[in-house]
Amino acid sequence: MAVRTLEIPKQGWEAILAHAEFCAPMECCGLLAGPSPAVVSFVYPLTNADLSPVAYTIEPYEHYRAWKHAEANGWNLIGAFHSHPNGPPVPSPTDLRLAMEPEWTYLIVSSGQIRGFSMSTSSIAEVGLVLRPK
Repeated sequence: MAVRTLEIPKQGWEAILAHAEFCAPMECCGLLAGPSPAVVSFVYPLTNADLSPVAYTIEPYEHYRAWKHAEANGWNLIGAFHSHPNGPPVPSPTDLRLAMEPEWTYLIVSSGQIRGFSMSTSSIAEVGLVLRPK
């Protein structure tokens, strides 16, 4: 079941925004880890293997390393993030088609905004984002 809100630490929020800015004009990407599907403990800014302004693929070895790090800390991978440098922070048809983890929350960054979504190949629901001081 998809979460209705996602709690994310302020440092994680800032890291996502900084990663999007650093990668522009290409899409940035990364993973989210936490103890439950509704709580982010760690943000992994990762490499976009596509080097594209309109698509992303998380570099496979970095994905594996993030998963192992999360596992070592007692967390699960609970979501992913990417940017839309030239578009709004809403899922594109490609995002919807490639949403392979229906339990994850997908964050989309654009123009300094971050929005969260629960997605599967057949549905989209917005997820509220709650900023945590630490």
